Order: sequence, then C-alpha cells, then structure tokens
Amino acid sequence: GLAPVNYVSDPDEWLVLLRVPSLWRVLVPTDGTLDDDELRSDKMKNKIFDGLTGDGASVETRHRTLYRVHQRVAKSFVENRVVLIGDSAHLNNPLGGFGMNSGVHDAFNLFQKLEPLLKSKPANGGLEHYDRQRRKVTHSFTQTQTIENMKFIRGGNGGDAHERKRLEMLAIKQDDVRRRDYLMRQAMYESLAQAEAIN
Repeated sequence: GLAPVNYVSDPDEWLVLLRVPSLWRVLVPTDGTLDDDELRSDKMKNKIFDGLTGDGASVETRHRTLYRVHQRVAKSFVENRVVLIGDSAHLNNPLGGFGMNSGVHDAFNLFQKLEPLLKSKPANGGLEHYDRQRRKVTHSFTQTQTIENMKFIRGGNGGDAHERKRLEMLAIKQDDVRRRDYLMRQAMYESLAQAEAIN
C-alpha cells in the first residue's frame, strides 16, 4: 500500500523509500562516528529493517552504499569550451527532489544557447548567459528549496512542524489555484520565468 515515493519525516529516524522497477531503494541517515564497514554490515542492515519490517534478517539487499550529502554549486558553469550541467554543475541533497529536474532545465536552457552557435546565427547571450541564468536559479531556488526540504524531513522547524505541513498540504489539495501553483513550483516552471528575467 505504499506510494512509489515515500518521505518519512522524523527527528531521529527519517528515511526515504523509493520504488524502482525491480526493487525498493531505502535511504536512511547514518551515524558519522561509525566506520564505513560497520555502516554497510549485516548487523546494521538488520537493525534498519527491524524497524521497518520487524524482521531485518529476512530482508535481502542487493547493494549498500554510503552517500555523503553535499550542497555545492560550481563557481562557473562555463569555462572555455567546457559547459557544466546537472550534478556536475550543482549538487544538492537527494531529499530535496530537485536534482534531476534542475539538470533537465539546465539542458533545455543550454540547448537554447548552443543551437544558434551551432548554426552560425546570432548567439542570444551565448554561454555566459546560460551561466548567469542557471547559477542564479540554482542558488535562489534549487539550493534553498532542497535545504528546506532536508530540514523538514529531519523533523526540524519546531515541534508542531509536521502538523502544520500536513494542514498546509490539505489546504493546497482543496484549492485548485494553490494546487496548480504548488505543482508549477515543484516542477520548477516558476524558475523558468526567473531565468528569463536574467540578462
């Protein structure tokens, strides 16, 4: 009965459950005082899944990896003939949910700047314009939003934050205008207008 994407917010044991075609991906926080082998051990796997299923020993895992969360943006997305897009240009925590979407927006923006150059037409701002637009959006929207999402899923923002968020989402669900605005923001369409305003 789980949705394909599940964010479980809790100050002590937040996690993410993602359904991919043949298995579930489970993302959990780790104890930074433990070494990598301990964190990937069967003992740790059993402890995590004991909390999820009640029988961690019976859960088979196909892959265990450690991911250190980063929030970084390159100083420039363009250097001579090299152009950065997606994760090579900006890393944000995976709990923000904007990494791939932001990379797709980078690619479309870059294409708009490259196509005229490849066809020997006027460049419409060129690659420097791509750099200005996408770095600004990355700082003002993507990084800000993913940091806020991470705070929330970790159970931050005050003791009643979860109830406030639940009530806010229910209100959005009931209001066609607010629901559309929310979806447009989550799909980063809002950021397109922001990028267009940057010369």
